[in-house]
Amino acid sequence: MGKKRQFLIIGLGGFGFALAKAISKRGGVVFAVDKEERLVEEIKDFVEVAARLDATDYKALKSFGVENIDVGIVCIGAVEENLLATILLKKLGVPKIFSRAVSPLQKEILKALEVTRIIEVEQEFADAFALSLVERDVFKQISLSEGYSVVELKVPEAFIGKKLKELDLRKRYKVNVVAIKRKEPQIDEGGRREIVERLDPVPDPEIKFREDDIIIVAGKDENIAKLSK
Repeated sequence: MGKKRQFLIIGLGGFGFALAKAISKRGGVVFAVDKEERLVEEIKDFVEVAARLDATDYKALKSFGVENIDVGIVCIGAVEENLLATILLKKLGVPKIFSRAVSPLQKEILKALEVTRIIEVEQEFADAFALSLVERDVFKQISLSEGYSVVELKVPEAFIGKKLKELDLRKRYKVNVVAIKRKEPQIDEGGRREIVERLDPVPDPEIKFREDDIIIVAGKDENIAKLSK
């Protein structure tokens, strides 16, 4: 049996957390890092190594020992930190680098950096899947591995008016909020009022859910099903 591939997951927000668990479940050796101690504590029982680390710090990343890593996956939502971590992985010689993009400009920069793959969670929903789900409030679904998915669904009625941190979805439902889509009014170039849909890839814990919000969550299919009922 060949050597198991080693994965470095940088950023343990909703997407990174679910991805780390999914890769581990499929037999990959996962090293997971984040600046936030709470997230490191929550993932440590599911991965080979979990560490509190600032991946934009060259010395810290080098001392972590990335020379044996086969694939580095940058899941950080904040654009500047994401790009810095990506650049450092290239500088340290990680052979394959996947990096998350949340804006067209960031995508172009990642292309220029010649990363192995650009991860666009929202775009991959639209391009790869058509809606064929029984649950009427589930819009799109992407499978991370057997039993784990990222799902876009209408915010449950019970969540409306409540803060994200107040709901504590990771603890109550064992799912992670990857992003929130929200309709906002704006004035166009002609001075006309229009409604546009905006994606928030790094939701503020203080954000209050509105009736028309759409949430993108990651986790076990059975737990997401409980959330969407």
